[in-house]
Amino acid sequence: MHRVKICLPVLLFALNASETAVAQTFPDKPIRVLVPFAAGSGTDILARIVTDEMRASMGANFVIDNRAGASGQIAAEVVAKANPDGYTLFLSTNTPHSANPFLFKKINYDPVKDFDAVARMIYFVFILVVNPNTNIKTVSDLIANVKANPGKTSYAFGNSTGQVNGAYFVSAAKLDSLAVPYKSTPPAMTDLIAGQVQFMFVDAASSQGHVKSGRLRAIAVMSDKRWDVLPDLPGVGETVPGFDTVPWRVCSRRQKRRRPSSIS
Repeated sequence: MHRVKICLPVLLFALNASETAVAQTFPDKPIRVLVPFAAGSGTDILARIVTDEMRASMGANFVIDNRAGASGQIAAEVVAKANPDGYTLFLSTNTPHSANPFLFKKINYDPVKDFDAVARMIYFVFILVVNPNTNIKTVSDLIANVKANPGKTSYAFGNSTGQVNGAYFVSAAKLDSLAVPYKSTPPAMTDLIAGQVQFMFVDAASSQGHVKSGRLRAIAVMSDKRWDVLPDLPGVGETVPGFDTVPWRVCSRRQKRRRPSSIS
């Protein structure tokens, strides 16, 4: 919560830094916040925390609009085509803005030219989780299990962080495991709990309820070392050398002057 509050003054300044005539009446209608993942995802949770704080500070009404699917492209396209009047915001992640241009041959928006960044919101902690109805309690256990069942295991992902790091983990550990995509992390976790898939990388925010209840087992953080917020979990990189990535969330809005897209 503390890190989110630090970002709020920057966000509020950007929202009000428009023409004088507009600033005197802004906002006079609800502000829509596009979230590229489903309700219950880490990004959705952050969006609701931030908009609650902004609602109290500004006296404005904020509406969360979840547009999950296509690795955030659906929400990104909506924002890219929106009227650049400050009433449409995008709580984006590394998925639509930095990963998609490299994961897809074509996207229908320019992650740089179509958006104005307002503020970096937070860095997310991702963890490696498995179904608790197994004997897998460590990264080494997971690697041994997958190697003992080549081609018979699978991992889930609901965003590019889960996709890229799942693939990297499989490649670095020389595993044979199938990638299973989902529109967002909540349905992916549901299938993991049901035993339909064997593991996944997921943000700690959206998975903590399942971990605390025992429906999922966290075995490591997506890092090369332990994180202070989860000191009991080792880093994946302690078993798979060099494994270390940090996903982020940023608030952005449609640029006022849209330039032709350069992405093909």
